Order: sequence, then structure tokens, then C-alpha cells
Amino acid sequence: MLEEAHLLFYKMEIGRNPSLFLRLSQGASRVLDTESLQKMVDNLCDSGLVLKAYQLLMRLADSGFMPDIVTYNSLINGFCKAGNINGALKLFKDMQLKGISPDSVTYGTLIDGLQRNDREEDAFIVYDQMVNNGCTPGSSVYSSLMTWSCRRGKISSAFSLWLKYQSSLPGRDKGVINVVEEHFKKGMVEEAIRGLLQMDFRLKDFDSSPYTILLIGFCQAGRLDEALSIFSVLEEYKINATEPSCVKLIQGLCEKGNLGQAINVFLYTLAKGFVLMPPICNQLLRCLLSSQDKKDHALDLARRMESSGYDLDEYLYQTTKFLLSSRLNKSKMKYSFPQ
Repeated sequence: MLEEAHLLFYKMEIGRNPSLFLRLSQGASRVLDTESLQKMVDNLCDSGLVLKAYQLLMRLADSGFMPDIVTYNSLINGFCKAGNINGALKLFKDMQLKGISPDSVTYGTLIDGLQRNDREEDAFIVYDQMVNNGCTPGSSVYSSLMTWSCRRGKISSAFSLWLKYQSSLPGRDKGVINVVEEHFKKGMVEEAIRGLLQMDFRLKDFDSSPYTILLIGFCQAGRLDEALSIFSVLEEYKINATEPSCVKLIQGLCEKGNLGQAINVFLYTLAKGFVLMPPICNQLLRCLLSSQDKKDHALDLARRMESSGYDLDEYLYQTTKFLLSSRLNKSKMKYSFPQ
């Protein structure tokens, strides 16, 4: 009877003071508030101990302590990263049953998690629920949907998503958006991108990410002409293409045998101070060395890389070094590459 009384007392106290539960479970020296609880959940999720974090919250909930939206978001993100999307959906439902309304972070995290787990249809169901519940999707949600649409080869869908987001923002000219949409449908990608940029540049909240996503998307689809169109328009408007988009573009151009343009994009990265990873550097150099008319360009490019801070001994693979040295010997030039 005495033990039962003690147990009842603890439950009553935990209900009034959740930090008591944390002292009992973590040691008497640790008195935690909501902020500390949030940090603990984050640490458990980052360590891959998502289930332990979930069990902690459920035991606290049973004792009368209600986790807030930030804590739920951390845990949903943890489940998504662990690939346990059903666990994330269960939490999503659980928080709403407890009267906690999802915010833009909740929806965005879940949408991205569903896409990563190849559940595109469910991702758009959650997106529709987000809109219907009056939670306005931000650019990050649309960027996520665009990225995954492009990875699945649905570039037109990705472009339509961004136009939909543009239409929802104040100060956007619906007439211009309609013209841009018509240009894109007719395959006039350069005109569509230029029209969108002209509208974007008049506003303060310019976001270059959709242009990068579309550029990469066209590269992934093997549509290099459209990708180059976007690249040239961005350069015209002095908007930096990102390193990943340059890598995808160089990779695609090498595969298509358009080595002249691949060189130009690589020189662009040197001018911008980008330092690309070894695989793409070696791929470009080997393609040049294997070509009929671009072999000497490889030598010039290697020199430029070195003068821009590339450590050729570190970056170049043995095969690439051998091919460069062979070419140098044939050209009778006094330059050597480390073996």
C-alpha cells in the first residue's frame, strides 16, 4: 500500500511539475525547463535515438506535460531523417489530436520527408492540407516540391509550382506571370526565365533558388540547351550560378561532347572562386585529353587550376596525371605534373 501511495504521489507531482520527471529520469542534478527539453530531444534525434526521444515525450505527455510545437517539429524531423515516415505521420496526427496545430515548419518537414521516401502523392496531399488549413506555404516548401519534381523529370510541374507561389505573393503582375507561363509551354525557356527575372528584380524579396533548381533539373533531364539558356540569363543579370549547378552543367556537357561550353563553365567557376570537387575536375580533363581537338586545352586548364589555388597533386587522379604528362611530352613543353 505504501509503494502504491508513493507512486500515486509521484504521478501527481509529475503532472504539476514535469521537470520532476526529468530529474527522476536524468539524475537529480539536472533540472530541465522547456528549452532544455527541446535541446535534449534535438540531441537524441541527432544521435539517431529518435525512438528514445519519442518515448520520453510520450511519458511526459502521460504525466500531464504537453510538448510544444517546436519539440514536435524536432521529433518529426528526426523520424523523417531516420526514414521512419510512418512514425512521423503518427506524430503529425498525434499532435493535432492533442490540440496543437501544425505550423509551416511541420508541414515543410513532412512534405520533404515524404518526397525523400518516394511518397510524392502523399506529399502533395499534405501540401493541400496545409493550404486548406490556412497555413501559407513559404518559398522553402515550394523549393522542396520543385526539387523533387525535377529529380523525377517533371520540370514543367516544377515551373508551374513556382509560378503558383509567385501568384500568391503581393505585388506580382498576374499578366506577366501568364505571359511567362505561355513562353515556357511553347519551349521558349530563355524568354520565360528572363521575364520572371525582370519581375523578380523589381521586388526586394528576390530568391535565386528556383532558377538554380530549374537549371539542375534541365541538366538531369539531359536538356542541356535549356540549362545553358538559364545559365546565360543568370550571368546576364549578374546572378551567381551555384557550385552544384555548375558541376551538373559541366558533367552534362562532357557527356554530350560539348567540351567548349564545358570549358567555359569551368572557367566561370574559377572566376567566381569556386573550388570544385576532384571527380568533376578529373572528368573534364580526361574528356579533353581524349578528344581530337581539345587536348591542349587540358594543359591550359590545369595551369589555370593551379594558379587559382587547386593542389594538382592532391586533386588529380593518377590516370589524369599520366595523360597530362604524356600530352606535355608530346607537346615538348617544359612543364611537369607530379606522378
